[in-house]
Amino acid sequence: MGKTAKDIMTKDVIVVEEDMKVYRLIELFNDNKIGGMPVVNKERELVGIVTKSDILGLFLDFDIDLKLKIGLNDILNLKKEEDSAEDVPETETEVKYIMTPNPITISEDTPIEKLAEIMIDKKIHRIIITRDKSIVGIVSSIDLLHYLAGGGENE
Repeated sequence: MGKTAKDIMTKDVIVVEEDMKVYRLIELFNDNKIGGMPVVNKERELVGIVTKSDILGLFLDFDIDLKLKIGLNDILNLKKEEDSAEDVPETETEVKYIMTPNPITISEDTPIEKLAEIMIDKKIHRIIITRDKSIVGIVSSIDLLHYLAGGGENE
């Protein structure tokens, strides 16, 4: 039998709650060196996915000249000892207002070829893996490339 999503998925998935503030989301992205996370509600049910690109969209929606106020690169790379993202009013926004709702999910037994086909067709860079409506993993385009390049399975 061929390899499946379970073989290449990241199993220790960091999730965020939909009412988390964007400044805290930025800290999680920085601390964990990742680009996207599933979003859950208070009942821990999957309600969306949020990425660094969504943060950029937030600032563009506020019609901010990023070069004059604060660059996205600066926002996503704030150091704890320096300025805080909390100092930027837009980062008080809750994640539920910038996430993509109803993310595409697949089961852990989905063949890698099918997983890749879905990611290409839907033009997405990560896909959430579920079992009985519970999040059990996530596969990013980097995970897929790593596997295709002969890197093997994820931890």
